[in-house]
Amino acid sequence: MTCDKNQRVHCASVMGKSRVAPLKPVTIPRLELTAVVCSVRISHQLQRELECTIDQEYFWIDSKVVLGYIANESRRFHVFVANRVQEI
Repeated sequence: MTCDKNQRVHCASVMGKSRVAPLKPVTIPRLELTAVVCSVRISHQLQRELECTIDQEYFWIDSKVVLGYIANESRRFHVFVANRVQEI
């Protein structure tokens, strides 16, 4: 969202991405965690490529499991989960 000199707000979709679940069976929480990592990577790419400053970003996810992974500071995870939480 940007504002012009007349304080009119402009919103636009900058990028979209879709993925297909792999053939190898993967749990839903792992797929959701992978989606969050993908969002973070795209965010970093857009910050590098766009010629405007980004003041705030919001990432929306409804997965309680992934939110628990991100908020957890005391428990150790399996390597797959730990690597992705660290990247987030």
